[in-house]
Amino acid sequence: DLDAEQLARRAVPPSTMSLLGMVRHMAEVERGWFRQVMAGQDVPDLYCTPDNRDGDWDGAVADPQVVDEAWNSWRAEVAFAEGFVDSAADFGVTGKTGRGNTISLREVLVHMIEEYARHCGHADLLRECIDGRTGQ
Repeated sequence: DLDAEQLARRAVPPSTMSLLGMVRHMAEVERGWFRQVMAGQDVPDLYCTPDNRDGDWDGAVADPQVVDEAWNSWRAEVAFAEGFVDSAADFGVTGKTGRGNTISLREVLVHMIEEYARHCGHADLLRECIDGRTGQ
């Protein structure tokens, strides 16, 4: 129930972390691990470029269209990941990282649990700074 300005509010200067940036970041992470690494798709990053590796965070501006696009991207990447996992023969299925290393679906899933857990903690603190709401 936050507006675009609240979602784009930065944590503590000079940090670029915001709740909106986190949604964009997690869409990028989902895309990277499931489309690019596990499915081997040759698709570009959503927000990051060679010139701006922090495009997910930096582009999180207080614009309702940016907010809508971030949520739509995140939902699409999560849906792809869920479909990939559902269709995998088992968690031993492997993919190749950008550096050519082999990684199993099991390892990616454990990493994703860690990634979401860490950022959910960040989100609790950011939300509390914005409107005083605390996690349960």
